[in-house]
Amino acid sequence: MPSPAPTAGTCRVVLCRGCCCGTPDKHPDTDHRLQADQLRAAAGIDLMVTGCLGNCERSNTLVVLPSAAGRAAGGRVTWLGRILDATLTQAVADWIAAGGPGLADPPKELVAHVQPPGRRIAAAEPADAR
Repeated sequence: MPSPAPTAGTCRVVLCRGCCCGTPDKHPDTDHRLQADQLRAAAGIDLMVTGCLGNCERSNTLVVLPSAAGRAAGGRVTWLGRILDATLTQAVADWIAAGGPGLADPPKELVAHVQPPGRRIAAAEPADAR
């Protein structure tokens, strides 16, 4: 059963847990459970865990969908790659607490982690939607 849409002030975060993301074989020094728990507990985040998003070369991947207010302000879906430690995960949570896409700029720690959509998503959407 799909999860309900997030509330107006909430950003949905899609956390990849497919073939590479979330696996100790690829990232043995990352506490994958802590990452999910940290996002789940953060204010303003509606966490959705999914299978592979096709962004394997940049795992661990997560996608931040703007809140309704963020969308109204021009916020766009933001893909983040190589989120591999609690500090970066907290930076995501802090960004969302500040408003997230459309309402706040990503913190400097995350700028280098902003990525294009994964291969599977990019292949499925029209070029003008990106």
